[in-house]
Amino acid sequence: MHKLRILSVAFDTPIEPWELRAFRGAVARKAGWEHELFHNHNNDTGGFHYRLPLIQYKQDHGRPMLVCLNEGIEELHHFFSQPDWTLDLNGRSAPVRIARLDVKQYHLGAWDKTFRYHIRHWIALNEDNYATYIRLSGLVERLYLLEKILQNQIVGLLHQLDASPERPVDVKILLQKDERWVSYKGIKVLAFSLEFSCNVALPDFIGIGKGCSSGWGVVRALKNEK
Repeated sequence: MHKLRILSVAFDTPIEPWELRAFRGAVARKAGWEHELFHNHNNDTGGFHYRLPLIQYKQDHGRPMLVCLNEGIEELHHFFSQPDWTLDLNGRSAPVRIARLDVKQYHLGAWDKTFRYHIRHWIALNEDNYATYIRLSGLVERLYLLEKILQNQIVGLLHQLDASPERPVDVKILLQKDERWVSYKGIKVLAFSLEFSCNVALPDFIGIGKGCSSGWGVVRALKNEK
């Protein structure tokens, strides 16, 4: 199985949920815009890199976090090497220090056992999927669609990390906890919070779906699965 290296850094300065995008911009600005993994924009074209973000921005118990995957770990020195870690969060000065730093390694791929997870505020639906979703009248049919989308996104995650599964990826939604409208880049979209099982060992705080670099679709293992 392919090995995934992951480093998570939690900082000590609390931020509000709506400041997470400002935190992302402030860290990228401090590290230097020329380092594209911090912001996932293509500096040559002005567009975006359509790939899994290897530096992701999260919030845990009110504290901002960086979650870095593989080569994203090495890129982090561009931020850590700065003499001053004070961040500008939309005009609010926020000096940050490391509160917790964890380095782990995961064996990626499809296992012969299942793991249980919670995913929070998962933006699952693109325009076509949304049109299909609202046409479905039954809860079972809608959950089946979400299940297939989640399965495809996890398979896509593995492929982007060069960990193509050797056996089928199995995903089952166990409990839908919440469905709500949220604002994503100024557009109202549906976000889902649910529990699911999967035969892939996913790291805590990794993101799935739209906005996964900035706090949407955050995956956590359920307590008995850690």
